[in-house]
Amino acid sequence: MGDKTNITETDFVDRLIQEWLDTVPTLDLSGLPVIARIVRMSHYISQFVDANFARYNLTIGEFEVLAALARNPDRQLSPKDLQEKILISSGGLSNRINRLENKKYIVRMPDPSDRRGVIVKITPEGRKLTLETVETHVAIEKALIQGLGAEDQDQLADLLKKLILSQKSQLNEKTKSA
Repeated sequence: MGDKTNITETDFVDRLIQEWLDTVPTLDLSGLPVIARIVRMSHYISQFVDANFARYNLTIGEFEVLAALARNPDRQLSPKDLQEKILISSGGLSNRINRLENKKYIVRMPDPSDRRGVIVKITPEGRKLTLETVETHVAIEKALIQGLGAEDQDQLADLLKKLILSQKSQLNEKTKSA
């Protein structure tokens, strides 16, 4: 229903599996079809997304910071808050903040509740750019999944969510036992 691609067609992953089975017939490849296709799709997504952000002189990382700030216009976000929202190291975030501040898209201000801390605010120019960029970004996301019907999109989203939540749970367990 709504599928626009023939799934009986052989893809890179099918060939990869066959090559491994030809080489090591006893190899358990049960995880490979899903993970290899996620990795392959991630590559395609990155190609389209990076090209789109380049049109705005942004990287995906810079957009993530701007988007977090634009989505939370009434909140004062510290670098630690941003770090939690976009899953990045403090060093990587500092570099992004510096670049965005140099471009005049954000400003750092003293944190009124912590004399040593700062809060990060999006500038009007940064907000305008972010709202323009997000329009093209979501259009690309929509185009990337157009090969699936609405029901398949919902099912894939649910399955990926289930997979992500299971991994998050496993990581939390490993962190507690370490």
